[in-house]
Amino acid sequence: MTTEEVITALTALTPTAPVVARNLYLQFLYAWLTGDGDLHAKNVSVLQGTDGRWQIAPMYDVPCTALYRDMTMALTVDGRHRGLRRRHWENLADAVGLPQRAAHAAMRKALSAADAVDLRRLPFEGSPLNGAERELRHRRGELRD
Repeated sequence: MTTEEVITALTALTPTAPVVARNLYLQFLYAWLTGDGDLHAKNVSVLQGTDGRWQIAPMYDVPCTALYRDMTMALTVDGRHRGLRRRHWENLADAVGLPQRAAHAAMRKALSAADAVDLRRLPFEGSPLNGAERELRHRRGELRD
């Protein structure tokens, strides 16, 4: 299963496909920017509110697998598990029908949220911490305007 397939399948379940596509895009993007290589399809879900409306569930189970030297995504994005660049995320947006303007706004939002993550607050040091921080700085640099 690919990221494109997950987003397409879940957007088909809701009447608000553009909002759902944007929110899922944002979740996968945030996972990449924070080193969460464990975002499988089973970790993404929809919830029905008391008003009967369906929406994407908030993110949960968000580990930084980069601290364990896992620099891959669980699901491919534009055919890739690693080495993702801005163009791969733009291609994902195209594949799921998300306008580039919305994709770029989501990138800015994800970058802002990811910039607030401080891995030094976790109980890691030395090579694992330094390697994860270096990788995540590189990823964020790839997506900045």
